[in-house]
Amino acid sequence: MKTKLLFILSLFITTISAQQTYNLGWSTSGESVNQQLTVDVGDTVIWTWTSGFHNLLQVGNQSEPGFGQSVVTGPGTVYQHTFTTPGVHDYLCSPHPNSMFGAITVNEPSASIEEVSVLTISLYPNPSSDYIKIISSDLSETLKINVFDLLGKLTFSDLTDDINNYSLDVSNFKSGVYFITISTRNKSSLNKFIKI
Repeated sequence: MKTKLLFILSLFITTISAQQTYNLGWSTSGESVNQQLTVDVGDTVIWTWTSGFHNLLQVGNQSEPGFGQSVVTGPGTVYQHTFTTPGVHDYLCSPHPNSMFGAITVNEPSASIEEVSVLTISLYPNPSSDYIKIISSDLSETLKINVFDLLGKLTFSDLTDDINNYSLDVSNFKSGVYFITISTRNKSSLNKFIKI
């Protein structure tokens, strides 16, 4: 219940702190080659498909939860996302990766919003075929664990209070590279692991 309240509160703060909305086109006409945009935490970006059939996938080593639309859709599609994670978030259209790609740089929240510090996490064994042990010495509260594939699709999510005894079962994951975000109320970590 406490976690749900924190999530709702963070969603509410994100909603009321949204300062600006940005509009971008999304097509092969040249307007979508190396799109570069800098926004603040809480800002919203809207992409509008102006021609052709496309999707918009998050790529790279930054993870913005919920960012991207994996289904290929046609002209007139509108996709929007409110950014909550500071950093550079690369994206592309998988059918047109050479002519439709870009990056959204999300600035740290203003001083009025509590800053998020880095959480020190160790994953072992890495690579692994069955289980990955997650270890951290600086935890004393509930953790949210999310695992994303290379296309940014959420493949696993969990909450735990016992990180020192937590083993992530990856035996049913497909072989490949995955990104794992581990976060508390005011700390977060992004790590990579390989499933063999």
